[in-house]
Amino acid sequence: MEKRNKTIRFASYGLEILVFFILQGVPNLIPEIYGGKPILLIPIAITISCSESEVTAMFFGLACGAMLDFGNGVHIGFYTFALTILCFFIGYSFENFFNRNLLLVLVISIVAIPLLVSGEFLFGYIINGYGNAGYYYVHHCLSIMAYTFLTTPVFYLINFVLSRSFS
Repeated sequence: MEKRNKTIRFASYGLEILVFFILQGVPNLIPEIYGGKPILLIPIAITISCSESEVTAMFFGLACGAMLDFGNGVHIGFYTFALTILCFFIGYSFENFFNRNLLLVLVISIVAIPLLVSGEFLFGYIINGYGNAGYYYVHHCLSIMAYTFLTTPVFYLINFVLSRSFS
């Protein structure tokens, strides 16, 4: 019974990742706010990591990162590497030190999301030598960070229910 529940939970996470990856890519489905759309797979990876062991969290971070890199089609590997490492440490921390709660997930998100979006900006925009970097960062990246952060409680609730239902 435990193995069956684990399989259903992991399949549910995989379906969630796939569905929101597709929805994120549909033009005009999610409205832009100040020039930015949320990166939905980041809070999904973070909230899954809070519920699972470090190896499982690392696997789902790898999956979310690879899909983000694939979806962006640019600097392959940044999100894959960053989310894999980040989710491993989140999973390890929650497995060994912390109890899962929304406040702690929001604190992790408020730190992780700007680091990830800024890292993508650095590797995808600055290093490639595009002009008007400051303007792009302020008018595009900051809205992406805020919008992505605002979706975190929704995914926390979804993954909390999935985790509790199939534990």
